[in-house]
Amino acid sequence: MKRTLPALLLLAACATAPPPRSAAPVWTNVPAPILNAFCARLRGEGVARDSQILVVKMTQPLVTASSIDALGQAFFKRGNSVMMSEALNAVLKPLPLTIPAGGSCTWQPIDAVDRRRDHERIILELSTPFVNPFSRGESGLFARMSVGGQAPEWFWIPVAERNGEWAIGMVLPMELHEE
Repeated sequence: MKRTLPALLLLAACATAPPPRSAAPVWTNVPAPILNAFCARLRGEGVARDSQILVVKMTQPLVTASSIDALGQAFFKRGNSVMMSEALNAVLKPLPLTIPAGGSCTWQPIDAVDRRRDHERIILELSTPFVNPFSRGESGLFARMSVGGQAPEWFWIPVAERNGEWAIGMVLPMELHEE
């Protein structure tokens, strides 16, 4: 009896504890502050204020083994990137983006990248947010910026819940080279 009482108390405590909070945002759309944070990064990169930026208005399937590898490198960690990307893609669903009006970036929403039409234009694509497998308590999304779909630059936009609100961290460039 003495041995089973602590086990029963532990079991009861686990059964009544609230479920852990998800580190991934549960959003119905990607909120405008995400694009505003990326806009600030673009200004820091020297993109002119009057440059029009095409933005794909639905999240894209940017979670690949290569992008997960690059994320791991940014956090000086490794993991099975193929398994992680497959697991994430099994649950990630496309979300619409809320495109901010005004602000310091001129966003032009598009349905999809057309390399012939957009060959000289800056294009931004975002992934659906997911839990960062390399950093506890952090989620985020990939941003892929290119000119006409060529020579993309990749970024990680971290988000974390703080006091019931989602906070956006510093947009981080990633070392990723596509074939």
